[in-house]
Amino acid sequence: LEQIVELTEENLNENNIELQELLADGGYSSGEALAYLHQKNIDAYIPNFGQYKPEREGFTFHKEENYYQCTKP
Repeated sequence: LEQIVELTEENLNENNIELQELLADGGYSSGEALAYLHQKNIDAYIPNFGQYKPEREGFTFHKEENYYQCTKP
């Protein structure tokens, strides 16, 4: 993904166009890819792969502070 983004940015920069959003298939769904795009301030629309679970037993999400807390002993 990083190589594709870099090449795309180079091509767009030739015409003074900034890459702000990206659409990709689930094959690019990974923590590394999302962290890379977040670091570059690119809004990514990538579906989560089938093993993704939005909630995990034993964890509480604190939305205001944007973190999960383990509640298991």
